[in-house]
Order: sequence, then C-alpha cells, then structure tokens
Amino acid sequence: MKKSLTLFFCLLTAVTSSQLAQNSCDFEIRGQVFDKSTGQPLPAVRVILGENLKGVIADSAGIFHFQDLCENEYDLSFSYLGYKTLSHHHDYQHPKLKIYLVPDALTLESIVIEGERVSSSIGSLASTELSKIELETMQTASFGEMASQLTGVSMLSTGQNVAKPIIHGLHSNRVLVMNNGLRHEFQNWGSDHAPEIDASSIDNLEVVKGAATVRYGPDALGGVILVNSPRPSLEKRLSGNANLTGRTNGQAGEGSIELQQGLGWMSLLGGFSYQIQGDLSAPDYLLTNTGKEERSYYGAIRIHPFAELDIDGFYSKVNQQLGILRASIFGNLEDIQRAIENVEPLIIEDFSYDIVQPNQKVAHDLYKGSATFTTENQVLKVQYGYQKNARKEFGARRGNSPTIDLVLKTQSIDLDWTHPKLGPLSGKIGAQWLDQENDNLPGTNTVPFVPNYLSTRLGFYLIESLELGNNQLEFGVRFDDMEADITGREPDNTIYRNTINYSNFSGTLGLISRFNEHTTFRSNLGTAWRAPDVAELYRFGQHAFFIEYGLWRYTIDERFDIVSTSEGILDETDREVPAETGYKWIHTLNVDKPDFKLEASAYINYIQDYIYSKPAGITRRPRGFFVYFIYDQTDALFWGADVQASWQHHRQWESTFKGSYLWSKQIERNQFFAEQPPAQLSYKLEYTPTIRKVSNTSFGVEGIYTFEQTQHPDILTIEEFLFANSLGINRFGEDASDFDILAPPDAFFLMNAYARVSFDNFIIMAQGQNLLNTSYRRYTDRLRYFSDDIGRNIILSITYQF
Repeated sequence: MKKSLTLFFCLLTAVTSSQLAQNSCDFEIRGQVFDKSTGQPLPAVRVILGENLKGVIADSAGIFHFQDLCENEYDLSFSYLGYKTLSHHHDYQHPKLKIYLVPDALTLESIVIEGERVSSSIGSLASTELSKIELETMQTASFGEMASQLTGVSMLSTGQNVAKPIIHGLHSNRVLVMNNGLRHEFQNWGSDHAPEIDASSIDNLEVVKGAATVRYGPDALGGVILVNSPRPSLEKRLSGNANLTGRTNGQAGEGSIELQQGLGWMSLLGGFSYQIQGDLSAPDYLLTNTGKEERSYYGAIRIHPFAELDIDGFYSKVNQQLGILRASIFGNLEDIQRAIENVEPLIIEDFSYDIVQPNQKVAHDLYKGSATFTTENQVLKVQYGYQKNARKEFGARRGNSPTIDLVLKTQSIDLDWTHPKLGPLSGKIGAQWLDQENDNLPGTNTVPFVPNYLSTRLGFYLIESLELGNNQLEFGVRFDDMEADITGREPDNTIYRNTINYSNFSGTLGLISRFNEHTTFRSNLGTAWRAPDVAELYRFGQHAFFIEYGLWRYTIDERFDIVSTSEGILDETDREVPAETGYKWIHTLNVDKPDFKLEASAYINYIQDYIYSKPAGITRRPRGFFVYFIYDQTDALFWGADVQASWQHHRQWESTFKGSYLWSKQIERNQFFAEQPPAQLSYKLEYTPTIRKVSNTSFGVEGIYTFEQTQHPDILTIEEFLFANSLGINRFGEDASDFDILAPPDAFFLMNAYARVSFDNFIIMAQGQNLLNTSYRRYTDRLRYFSDDIGRNIILSITYQF
C-alpha cells in the first residue's frame, strides 16, 4: 500500500507540472436555453457572441453551439420575443451552459448555470435526472423517496422514515451516492441505514444506471446517484429563497432558507432547514413512534479570480432523529407470529411528537475543497474531502444506552485531468485516494456488532472517447487496491485482529450512435467489483429484529448444522471470500423532439460471488426462539427494462409514462432473492393553462400501479417453524432453501395530484399523496410484516424567491 500511495503522489506531481497551455482555436461553447417558469426548452433563441456580433439560433430543443473559437472569454447575449434579454460574461472554464430566460411579465430575473454537474464522464452510460418541477414537488420527502422517482430506481425502506435507493435490484453498498462530488460515506452495510442527505437542499439529482466503477471506484455495481446542492453564482446581487411547508400526515412542518451573494470574482451561499414530524398514520390506524426531527445547514464559497482558476469550498451538516415503528420490535417467534396474524399493529398509542425506543440518531458532516485549473484545451481538478458520520441506534432495552454507537471518519483526495485532444481522441485520467477509520464508542454494554477497522483505498483510471463520424466509441480501464486492518472483540472480550487486502481491474466499452438530430442509441458493457464489506465478514448478534452471522462468524458441521464461532473467528485461510465481480450490459434509446421524448433501456447484469443474507435456523435466547441469518455467496443474474416517455399533446397538455421490470435469480440454486422490487407502471397528466398576471401555473394528476411480486423465495410460516422445532426437526438439515415468513403483499394503486401557481416572487404548491387513502404494503419495506404504509397526505408549500 505504501508503494501505491507513493505512486499516487508521483502521478499528482507529474500531472500538476504538465504543460497547461497551448495556442489553438479549438474552444467551444455549448448550451441550452429554457423557459424558467416552465422548465421547457425554448427554440429559436438568438445568441450573440462577443463584439463581432457573431450569432447562432438555438434549435428546436433550445440547444446552441459555437466552435473553433480562439479566445477563452466572451460576452454572450440571449434574446427571444416576449422574454427578458440576458447578457452573460463567459469563460472557457465552463464550456456548457444552461440558460433560463424569464417572460417579460415576471419580476424574476433570468439565470445562468455554468458548466455541468458531476457527471458520469462516460456518455454511453444510461442516465436520468429529475426535472426542476419534480424536485420542487419532492422537497419535503426523504432522499430515498426522492431518488425513487427516477426511472429504474426503487426504494428499500425500514418503515416510514428510513429509505434508500435500489437500482436494478441492487442497493446499499452496491449503489454509490455522490454527494456534491464526494462519495457519501456512511454505515452503508445496513439495509435500515439511509444516506444522511437533506432533500430540500438538492438542486440536481441524477442516476447513472450502468456499472460505473471505472469512473468512481469499487462498489458501483448497480449504479450511481449524483446529488448536488446549488453552486454559488458570481452575479453581483443578493438573492435567495425561503420556504414553509406543512403536511397533514404526521402533522409535520418544515422551514428552509437559502441566501447567496455574488461579488463578481467571489460568491457566497448558505442554507438552513428544520423539519419536525409526529406519528404518521396508515389509512386505518396510527403508526406509533414514527416521528422524525431533522436539522441541516450548508455553506459554499466560490472564488474565481481569473479565467483559468476556479476554487470551491463546501460544508454541510445533517442531524437526524428517526423513530422506528414501536410495534416492529419483538422478543421471540411467538410475538412475531401474533404481530403478523393481527390486522393492526399490536402497539397503537395516541398521536405524539415524542420519539422513544427504537430509534436512530445520526449526524453527518461533509467538508469539501476543490481547485480547477483550465487552459485552452486542458482541465486539471484537485479535490479534498473529509466526512464524519456518527450513528447511534437505540433498541428496546432498559436504560438509555445505545445498542450501536459508531463513528466513521473518511478522508479522500481526487485528481482528474482532462487531457488535450489527440486528433479525434479525447479523455480523462484520474487518481483517487480514500482513508477510513470506523470506531465503536464505549457505553453500549454489548459485544460490537461490527469490529473497528482502518481502511485505505487507492485507484487509478483512464477514460477515452473516439469520434467516428456520427458515432462515438468510449473505453476505460481502472485499477483499485483496498487494504483494511480489523480489530474486534469476541463475546468473552478476547481481542482478534486481521488484515485483509483486495485489488482488481475493471473496464468499460461503450458506443454512442446518433441516428439523427433527435435520436441517439447508447450501448455500454462494463465490469465492476466490490470487496466484501467488513460487516459482511464479521457481523455478529442481533441488529434491529434480526440475528445475523457474517461469513467468518459461523461454520457448518457434518450434520449440516450451523455452528456459531463464538470462541474463534475465521479468516481467509479458513474460508476464502472472493470479491463480487459484475458484468453489466445496458442499451438505451433516446428520442428528444419538441413534442415527444423517450428513454428506453434494457440491461443484463451477471454477478459472480454475490454476497447475500439467508435464513439458516432457529436459536434459543433468554427471551425465546429467534430465526437467525447467515451470509453466503452465489452467482446471480439480474435483467430488466426501464422506459420513460412524454408527449406534448398540446401547448397546455403533457403526458408522462414510466415503467420498470426486473427479473433476478440465483443461478446455481435456481432460487429467487427476497426484497426485489416488483414491476411498476405510472402515468401522469399535466395541464399548464395561461392565466393573466399569473405565470407557471400547472396542475397534475398521477396514477401509480405496483404489481404483486411473483418472484420470491418459498414461504415458511412462523407456525411451521415452531411446529418443526417442537418435534426436534432441523428445518435446514436437508432443505437449506431460502424462504420468507410472509407472502408478498397484493398489488396496489396510488393516486397523487398537485397544483402549482407562481406569481410575483411567490410559488404556492398544493399536493395530495395517496388521495384514495389506499391500504397497501410495499414488498421492499422491511416493516411490511407489522403494518400498512401511510395513508392520505396533503401537503401545502409556499416559497418566496428574491
């Protein structure tokens, strides 16, 4: 590892000292113009460049392009009949622009978004992002709920407050979340551990659905979620917004404010939000102890002293206290059986804002600093990040001490160099270093569920793109090395130590074919890999309402009985645990016309040595009998399709259709996996009327149909468990098939609606979720055994922009 670290800093020095200046006339400026009030592209906008008045007309999709430019700074002017003219001083640092023009009737100002957000850097990878209005309608939701609105993304939840994204059947540490350019590092090994991201601060949300390991490093077998907060603008004026939101379900309230000030060469931005929520309710009963309290704030600074240098600093902090359904914690199988058989949860109390056990308290700090150097045809970016994630979990126990108390500290350095074009070849070279320290804090009075560890990762990558007429060929390669030092305690307090090391190559090959100005086909074949998480190797004991043993915490005797290794920990010499290796091939067809847009994707993902949890037997504890789970490996196959299409029927009417389907199975054992998202279809109709003195008025109604999941393991009820155990029958001795204790829930239909009105500086939005007050349960919700999901929810939000 020391050699690898030395190599990293050698590369950093070499790239930094490379020549960053060449004289040529190959600058270009690309951009797209939108109506700020509707978010729709504006066709035929006139764009004037510089003093020579060179001009172009934006096409039907609002796209404009200048090329073969010799200067690195220009003044741009955008004009369109009925809209305010916008002037903007532009430099090569930001070759791609998003221009939002405002109708003359409004008091708002036009805005410019310079450059692209953090992107996949691989154009052949399928990606989808939420529109501006979709983000506005979801700003009071959790990050997991918001991400699930992206086509191809589902939601894995533990009740109503803990949700994380699923991309094509993969979740947790197989989905990478990029938070403002940094890998969001948290306790991602738990299915009930959600990313600590304030949804109200999100300005851009995008999913990359391919195997994106080459760009971002290990763990991105399923894909990447790109999350960005607003970037400070250099405009010389004070601006901002304030929002107040109320929700009927949970009697929740949220307030947020954001301010920014541009000084020409420097800009400052800051924001704060607070949210409080009481017990939520299903259509027929209250969900006791599902309250939530969240505080978050963030600040950013941007310094742009001259065209070649851009410096960014960012800080955010999120504090959460999340209640977990009180009726989901039980002492033994008999209690679980009663809870499942009962129509309503066994514990229902009066409405309250109090959050009692079980609950989670989580705090996440993120610091980022970056410097970008740009010359005529090269870009060098250096970025440093530091994150601290503190997690406390409180179960149903006497006293106030947590059952889990962990602190994860992460440092990272990223280096990216976009090298000069070599004829038709263009690309990027990068290196990444990451160091983590995970510690169990004293005071839990339990054996740590996961051990302490120190981990270091180092990676190098190369991505190149070759223009071939109307086609573009992409290829990339990456090497990563990971080393972790483990220190933990056995139940008798004996200390164990180990050092693990994994390294591997990954690659990508992609094709972009432009059939015409409106139609593009993308195909990408990528490999990805993921080292076993420390928790998958060493987890031991009870977490939430599960008892689990990691791959190095159990053995199987000659009778095929599972034996806990409470007196000795296994290691790689006892049981080899290879890294997961995935091969994902995804095809995407994009059609982008003024009145019709389509994105259709089909994919297949084969993963060798896939690590998953499966039930293994019954154990007796002082509080009764429990089912326990072990971690195992198998080869897995995932395939499916996503589609999203929108039609502009009329200037005022638009329809949007979304659909997704996933099939997944264990290859050798021919068994289905549990908790895979079922097929889903949705249809939304939006109406945008023209009303005098009122702009950007829109109404929408949406129907979502979720199918029953027919791909599931065998069903083995608690009653069957208890009967077999009473007769001394080892359920797993001859048949170790995976199972679930409850059949998947029925299909269900939800109806949502919204109304949005904008006038002067105000935006007023009213929403209705689950308007039919349907009783339903999601198959990917781990608390579906105990209660329905939430019922009707009316949301009113007022935003003031200035």
